[in-house]
Amino acid sequence: MSFKVKKRDGRFEEFDRNKIIKTCIKAGASFETAKKVAEEVEKKIYDGISSDDLLEIVIDVLFKYEYCRGLRYDLKRSLLRLGPSGFAFEKFVGKLLEKHGYTVQNNVVMEGECATHEVDVLAVDEKGKKYLVECKFHNLPSYTGLKDVMYTYARFLDLKDYFDFVWVFTNTKFSEEAKRYAKCRKIKLTGWNYPEVEGIESMLESKNLYPVTILKVDNSLIKAAIDLGFVFCSDIVEVGEDELQSRGLKKEVARKLYEEAKKVLC
Repeated sequence: MSFKVKKRDGRFEEFDRNKIIKTCIKAGASFETAKKVAEEVEKKIYDGISSDDLLEIVIDVLFKYEYCRGLRYDLKRSLLRLGPSGFAFEKFVGKLLEKHGYTVQNNVVMEGECATHEVDVLAVDEKGKKYLVECKFHNLPSYTGLKDVMYTYARFLDLKDYFDFVWVFTNTKFSEEAKRYAKCRKIKLTGWNYPEVEGIESMLESKNLYPVTILKVDNSLIKAAIDLGFVFCSDIVEVGEDELQSRGLKKEVARKLYEEAKKVLC
């Protein structure tokens, strides 16, 4: 029997168990586990199920077999939890670029030719090239569109004496118009699954980096970690419980964050 899945935009598409298998494997599960998950999920779904409800079922089933893989499967939604203001996302992008060899500064106020600008991230690569990085955060799965990319390019032109390149980061996707304009103007774009195999999820997974928002803990603990500058689970594990306490976290909070972060890095 075939099933239809209702997407967020209202469209319906055929349920494809191979998508479940591929995504589970990408999260680190073995082929055998991924196959079992897909088979079990197929027994639980119904015609017209929403993509959000389908995701919940997949995660719940994957948790049964491999807890940490289930967490990793939830990477896309964990990026949506970095808000709501978007400020945490700017910190997140800065830290991500540092892990990839860039020197960064967050929220730099600069005087352009015609206006004053606050640059989300100023990044410098190993060759000394400077990037104006604009961060576009979304609380819900949506698109960063043409206007956002054009606006960023206008800022880049006003600050052209300071920068070599312009780069737009988003935690979701780019519209086709935005991609077309960026290609024409040589604007670097990084979003969910864009560029293909080089998107934000690939940058994270290639370095075994998972945001603290992926943890199944109270939001107050996540906020506490981010306020201290910890945006990746690996950073929490690296410093350990004692260092977390020395930075002001209560013993039980430090222990909970540390133990949960370790589960992701399986």
